[in-house]
Amino acid sequence: MTAVIRSELLKVRTTAVPWVLAGVAVLINGLLILVIFLSKDYGGTGDDVPHTTQQLRNLLGSGFSGYILALLLGVLMITIEFRHKTVTTSFLVTPRRQVFVAGKLITAAVLGALLGVFMLVVALVGGGITLSARGGSFSALAHQIPAVAPGFILVFALFSILGVGIGSILTNQVAAIIVSLGWFIILEGILTSLVHAAYKWVPTGAADAASNLTRNQGNGIHLALFSWWEGALLMLGYGLFFAVIGSALLTTRDIT
Repeated sequence: MTAVIRSELLKVRTTAVPWVLAGVAVLINGLLILVIFLSKDYGGTGDDVPHTTQQLRNLLGSGFSGYILALLLGVLMITIEFRHKTVTTSFLVTPRRQVFVAGKLITAAVLGALLGVFMLVVALVGGGITLSARGGSFSALAHQIPAVAPGFILVFALFSILGVGIGSILTNQVAAIIVSLGWFIILEGILTSLVHAAYKWVPTGAADAASNLTRNQGNGIHLALFSWWEGALLMLGYGLFFAVIGSALLTTRDIT
């Protein structure tokens, strides 16, 4: 398994995927930080800056929605093998396809966690500099790291695992990306708007619970969230469920 993970890390380092996603992450995080400072909740008129515990945690966790990038990272890690026809070589090196998927899951979790750390650093530097320039306290923002970082990083790792699970079932890269984005951007929102009680059961609700961030969900939906560890287990369950199905499908699928 160690050799498989090393091989996966080498594949990732020699492709443009993680670097492109990192660049997108910086852009998204910067825009979200700007939104926070322009929001009326934070005194967008310039009369106030984030200063309460909740406001500072939300600023530090401004890149939380970037978990979609972690999801795409997991999806691309496995679908790119089929797109570029390198999966045949991978299966020759690792004939047991369950081990192949397990190696992807572990590697994705590590890379997802690193992406989460990267997003936190961007938020700390970008948000902290903006906060200081507007008369706020950078040290107060930094003091929220222990409260925000564990759940934030955990969610990114879990979404990468979920991405691998989805990619192992929908090996067509375009289809996997469309289905993933379609669910999280459109279908999940429709479902939870119609049935509020379903929010805590969907991946986004589980992620909100696991992150332990004090975020405003609106409509009182956030009141129904699981505890952080329950949300984390639910997210992990989603990822492993899809990965098990994907492993079973890969075992019977003819690779040509």
